[in-house]
Amino acid sequence: MPSILKLDHVDLHLKSEAGSVHILKDVSLDLPASKTVGVMGPSGSGKTTLLMVLGGLEKPTSGTVEVAGTTLGGLSEDALAIFRRDNIGIVFQNFHLIPTMTALENVAIPLEFAGHKDAFKKAAEALAAVGLEARVKHYPGQLSGGEQQRVAIARAFVTTPRLILAD
Repeated sequence: MPSILKLDHVDLHLKSEAGSVHILKDVSLDLPASKTVGVMGPSGSGKTTLLMVLGGLEKPTSGTVEVAGTTLGGLSEDALAIFRRDNIGIVFQNFHLIPTMTALENVAIPLEFAGHKDAFKKAAEALAAVGLEARVKHYPGQLSGGEQQRVAIARAFVTTPRLILAD
């Protein structure tokens, strides 16, 4: 079975007020498509940072990250954004919903960026799939935390990505 995700000797150092922090140390991984994997560890162990590297939102200090056969390190910022839009769905820990947009608009936006003419129809279907068909016109501030998370989940799945990363 082909790999959806490969990491080869990935390291990540980030600067802090206390100096350089070595967050990821020699991480290698090869995950076949159609598998579900959970990463566990204590708070501060680098789980969110690992997801940011897997999603191309953080560049590793060294090593390579490959998603669906594409090496992320060789892509420009624009090409990486397009690759992410077309291949990766991300559910962030803190939702990252746009507060001035309705639930429907928040879910439709990746489809609109991709040029889908039926973006709002697909977004409404995705919201219905997570039980929010009655909340499509509500803004994030009008939704509970759980409802906001379901909007974020619908947004991550609406483009039918090859890889879902959920924090």
